[in-house]
Amino acid sequence: MNFASNLPRTTSNLAQAKSDIDHFGYCLIENALDPVVVHAALKRLKEQAAAELEQGAAFEDGGPKQQWGAFTDGKGRPRQQAYTAAAGGVNQRVWMLVNKGQVFRDILFTASVRAVVDHLLGDDYLLSSYSANIAKPGGVAMNLHTDQWWMPHPVHREPSPVPVGSITRQRTNLKGEEAPPMIAPCVCVNVMWMLNDFSAENGGTRFVPGSHLRGRPPEQWDGDDETLAAEGPAGTAMIFDGRLWHGTGANVSSDNRYGLLSTFCGPQFRPQENFTIGARADLLSDAPPELLALLGFKIWSGYGRVESPVAEFVSQDERSLGELRV
Repeated sequence: MNFASNLPRTTSNLAQAKSDIDHFGYCLIENALDPVVVHAALKRLKEQAAAELEQGAAFEDGGPKQQWGAFTDGKGRPRQQAYTAAAGGVNQRVWMLVNKGQVFRDILFTASVRAVVDHLLGDDYLLSSYSANIAKPGGVAMNLHTDQWWMPHPVHREPSPVPVGSITRQRTNLKGEEAPPMIAPCVCVNVMWMLNDFSAENGGTRFVPGSHLRGRPPEQWDGDDETLAAEGPAGTAMIFDGRLWHGTGANVSSDNRYGLLSTFCGPQFRPQENFTIGARADLLSDAPPELLALLGFKIWSGYGRVESPVAEFVSQDERSLGELRV
């Protein structure tokens, strides 16, 4: 499909943004964050990243020998190597941003962006992860991938070649190379918040427009697909369908590229970050219901409960009754 003549541009028109993401798999929201918020978020991110480096807590990847996603040995067992500069990492990730500044929590409720997420995911959804990716000079391009690789694809009536619990980033439940006649729905949405200007040179996210409708993840034979780079001024938000083929670009510039990445998923799915354990108690003590719902504390259709399925929320310290006798 030829998209060259009508690819999405930055827009403040939400109807246009929703149409763009439906047809192309992504949209660009103009001035999603005002300059004051961008400045505060960038300042807080730089402080946090520097402190995590200083304390030996930094997660660094994006080098030729330290690519993102290679967490297991192919059999589901975690690889034990560290993700550090010493092991070949270049870019820096900062995880669990909900714990690391009020400005990051405020960004989650940006109305224009959430309207597009609502459009794709509906009435209820969870925050799956919320992190920063600081793409540094020398960082290499990430392999193209989708962010809902764990979503089983529609299959024929005969048994699937890969059971649901054995699906990995490398193994899907598809048979052969062709996409099925029907495709899995969008159940995961990403938002890349640009804290400085994104360009092809500084590692702007690379993606294949329209690939969210191909019904399968990218494979080696897709290497000739033309990719575009997410580009825009600081404050722009790129929202993209979790099925879109994408990956961090190579940073061939002399400056860092700063981006926040928030991922949302349907309430049926397991989030990447375990907020019900990892969210700090002091944050939760006065968190509004809207944030608690995003973090997984709201019970959805009886799921996520500790005891009663008709309770509205669970708390971090809630426990089951255990053995009782009269």
